[in-house]
Amino acid sequence: MHDWAMPAAWAPSTEARSGDGFLATPFSERCAGLVDAGHHVFLGISPGNGYFSEDRLLALLRWAAARFTRIEIAHPDTDTVACTYLGRGYEPRHARARAHRDVRQTANRISRAVTSARIEPPRLRVARFSDFYDTPAYRTALERVTRAHREQPAFRTTHTRMVTGVLRTTMPADWTPSAGQLAAGAEYLDRELPFLLDTPAILGVPASVFAYRATPALAGFLYGPDAPLPAVETQGFVTVEPLPAT
Repeated sequence: MHDWAMPAAWAPSTEARSGDGFLATPFSERCAGLVDAGHHVFLGISPGNGYFSEDRLLALLRWAAARFTRIEIAHPDTDTVACTYLGRGYEPRHARARAHRDVRQTANRISRAVTSARIEPPRLRVARFSDFYDTPAYRTALERVTRAHREQPAFRTTHTRMVTGVLRTTMPADWTPSAGQLAAGAEYLDRELPFLLDTPAILGVPASVFAYRATPALAGFLYGPDAPLPAVETQGFVTVEPLPAT
């Protein structure tokens, strides 16, 4: 997570809130206001990541249900997850097989956690990122990401560092992705970013907060003062970390 997340020296401008087993830190005061409003939360889940166990997913759902009117628990589709394996040099068939396994395992964990959480169906929806790829709002947000790659060198550099860090996670220490591998791996992050920019329009909700276990290094470009790729005013971000065991 070192290159993917904000530097360790970075300190959020808002106060963290603890409760129900988690420490929740909004990225900014505006994000904090959206958390307090509690309209909608988008729980981003990463397939193939052991952090998202069934117990952790259940705890996250209970945390969300106590704070938000509506909950979206969503994960990338097989084609998107395959981008990471392609970025590590896997052959396409092997990459897709590994991604399919990861997504199936994650979907099963989510299904069991949802059953255990017993949240009323109107409040909770399970989705894959690909469910929204064809919506006009998603396409508009994705075009903004594409434009940022072309026009904002600092954005492009940070994006590349994040992707490289993810690809190196399971590779030898001296391994470096080729340009083609980096481009393949970058598609995962690009497909996720629209949900950090404008989930309200994509999902048709009044406001939304994207919740994840760490703060991405690109967060300042989206939510910071004078953000060069600003999220809509009704889009927030909150880092949700488990409290240390006592």
